[in-house]
Amino acid sequence: MFSSIGPLGVTLFSLLSVVVYLLPSLIAFNRGVENRWLVLVINIVFGASVIGWLIALYLATRKVKAPLPRIS
Repeated sequence: MFSSIGPLGVTLFSLLSVVVYLLPSLIAFNRGVENRWLVLVINIVFGASVIGWLIALYLATRKVKAPLPRIS
């Protein structure tokens, strides 16, 4: 399958696959989601199944709770 694209193509494909696999975790850490470590664990452990990956994506993209106003 990969014999016609060469080593550079295989490397780029592998890198792209890892980025897509970890996309929910990257989104969660970039957005500063409260449970970002939970998203990472779910993504790594259950991400190979489509359902686990979708759950991690949901947790990473849901609306962040607004912080309570400080009373001075």
